[in-house]
Amino acid sequence: MDDDGIENHPDLMDPDWQRHAEKEAWVDFRRDRRRASRRRRLSFFGVAAVLVVAAVVGLYRWGKAASEQYAPDSANAAPPTTTAPTDLPDVARVDLSRPFDNTPAQNWAEGIAGLRLPSAATAETRSALDQVKQAIALSSLDLDVLERHDTAKYVAVLAPDQQPDAHAHPDGYVVRFADGYHLLPVPPRMNGSLTVHPGKAGELDIHADYIVAYAFDPGSHLITGPADLEPFIRVQADYVLRSGSGWRSTSRGLWLDNLDFYNTDVACAASKNGLVAPEFSETNVTAASLSAEPGRFDPAKPMPTGDNCH
Repeated sequence: MDDDGIENHPDLMDPDWQRHAEKEAWVDFRRDRRRASRRRRLSFFGVAAVLVVAAVVGLYRWGKAASEQYAPDSANAAPPTTTAPTDLPDVARVDLSRPFDNTPAQNWAEGIAGLRLPSAATAETRSALDQVKQAIALSSLDLDVLERHDTAKYVAVLAPDQQPDAHAHPDGYVVRFADGYHLLPVPPRMNGSLTVHPGKAGELDIHADYIVAYAFDPGSHLITGPADLEPFIRVQADYVLRSGSGWRSTSRGLWLDNLDFYNTDVACAASKNGLVAPEFSETNVTAASLSAEPGRFDPAKPMPTGDNCH
């Protein structure tokens, strides 16, 4: 389409759309004003009128460009590089059939296959690793848990004495999505490992450190890149397997002793409620910038500490 006279495009003449554009322009102006106020004082009069018109044209062009980020097939998307990038691009084409291409997760294995287990010297250790692997698969990958908030299968793998707390406080045990948001028909990607350490008498400690990348279905939402629809969830968890006569029967089994989440590219409103939602689910959110920390996408690096959601 010829851009000449775009301000007269029929879509832009719709009163409801113009009111929406004016609101967006005012929000953007306030953001610019806050940023600019540290450098110089902006004059509101003379800027606002121009800004509204510019925003109407700009929003139309942005919407057109963003819609082109949806690649209907792999032929229209850039081929993935052999080496995955170390950061998640904010602006890039996304092939919704291969959403992890050209992201840090592009070479990660699908699902629980991305969790590396150490060699086990004893049958007890092998059993403990298998139980923790099952718990992680349920807590971070099972759709009943993620989308339907049904934690029954996960709770069942824990020792009986811990089950009531897991039922009552699921956000301290599992990943759950905000209502109404669903994954694309593409398995999540995972990268991480388990390590085993001797514990107290009758205990075996298993430490888990992993990252899961999810690709949400954007539906009719406009996206500008993978960061809009792909949260990366870093998890550090300490499980304890208790066995032997030193424990009463209801305390024997698998316990979750400690759990630490770090969420990258998530919606802040959902995160404050202990849920995960993609960034495209909320707009016009002002958050302080954060310095890049490699641990967001690499479980071999220290756990990130920056937080601009809370």
